[in-house]
Amino acid sequence: MALDYRTAFELAPIGLVLSSQRLIKDCNRQLLAMFGATREQLVGCSFAVLYPSSEEFERTGARIVASLDRNIAARGRYADERVMRRIGSGELFWCHVAGRALDPADPHAEG
Repeated sequence: MALDYRTAFELAPIGLVLSSQRLIKDCNRQLLAMFGATREQLVGCSFAVLYPSSEEFERTGARIVASLDRNIAARGRYADERVMRRIGSGELFWCHVAGRALDPADPHAEG
């Protein structure tokens, strides 16, 4: 039986997203459920749609870059808790976010 990475991605028990330059390139069903969104509402959009405000989106992006710059040993990995916003309802909720940049020197490039 061939390994089907798409099925593994879709059925993962946590929300997963692939991004480039803070744009959502792909996401799985769990992430869609978490944010109350459809694939059409997220894929191709900026992560800004998931934040309570554009200011919070900008602050978080700057914090991630600064964190990676301070912690070379992290090798492009980061994790934190932050308030996010559900699509449609606008409800705010706490979310644990962990990520990994494919290129630690350019954390927003792809990951």
